[in-house]
Amino acid sequence: MTARYFAPSGGHPPQEQLLTDRAMFTDAYAVIPKGTMQDIVTSFLPFWTGTRLWVLSRPLSGFAETFSQYIMEVAPGGGSDRPETDPGAECVLFVVEGSGSIVIDGDE
Repeated sequence: MTARYFAPSGGHPPQEQLLTDRAMFTDAYAVIPKGTMQDIVTSFLPFWTGTRLWVLSRPLSGFAETFSQYIMEVAPGGGSDRPETDPGAECVLFVVEGSGSIVIDGDE
């Protein structure tokens, strides 16, 4: 059995499509539903080229920026040559489609 994971395709919904998905807000964070992941809500990270992302969850503004979770689309040749600017940041990559390479301290 092969697992299938959601990956947004971008684009815009047809004008006649009724959108009823709602975000969930708590006192500390928001979770954004997958039905809203269209091109109009893509975000971009500094120092990343050929890459767009959709925010899945993050703390509400004004709180400690302790975590964030994205679905990212990195085009062939896209990505970043710059390391994370926060030395205490932890990252997890879960690839749902395609393949890539990671270089850490010069090692691939």
